[in-house]
Amino acid sequence: MKNFFNLIFFSVIFSCNVDEVYIDVFDPVQARIDSINQRKDDKNLIFSYLDRNSIYSYDTTNVGVFYSVINEGENQIFPEVNDIVSINIAGYYTNDSIFFTNDSIDLVIFDTNVQSLAEDIGYYDLTKYYSPLVYTYNGLGSFFPVVSDHGYLAQLSDFKIALGNSLSKISEKGKVKILIPSGNAYGNSGNTNNPVIPENVVLIFDVHLIKIRK
Repeated sequence: MKNFFNLIFFSVIFSCNVDEVYIDVFDPVQARIDSINQRKDDKNLIFSYLDRNSIYSYDTTNVGVFYSVINEGENQIFPEVNDIVSINIAGYYTNDSIFFTNDSIDLVIFDTNVQSLAEDIGYYDLTKYYSPLVYTYNGLGSFFPVVSDHGYLAQLSDFKIALGNSLSKISEKGKVKILIPSGNAYGNSGNTNNPVIPENVVLIFDVHLIKIRK
């Protein structure tokens, strides 16, 4: 009996000295609320950007990626399925994000295949290959090149759909802008590979259709 009481005594002492452990349990209801709130924040950022840049004409894909025709181009040659297209891109955040802003362009560029632009903003990287991105147009953007310094874009299906939709509306030398809510890009996990993209950020891409080969 004495041993029994000693066991209880030591058990009480031991349990009082153990740190409490909190387990983070996934709450689907809260996750949905967070997702809805993030979506609202993203749309507010996008609309604010569009308004500041006097962009009043835009469209959206069926999953909510925004795109706008900035320049229709020469209105002579338009992309058709199986054409070879060459494009230049510049990817950046809005200055409403928490990241350092380059005041000269009011944006934070994290990727471009245009050497002159990279040099102008101090982004130029000797290890990267600067030239137009070339791929077979199929109206969906699904043939976007995987093997390139910008191959991460090929993993973003919502970007490729928006790219396919927007290129169909311009001709050679035309320009479009694609605005991707964070939930359609890298969400709350971000991208840890190159380029490093923080979580919950709106991504914007300027796309310039350089050449169409029939």
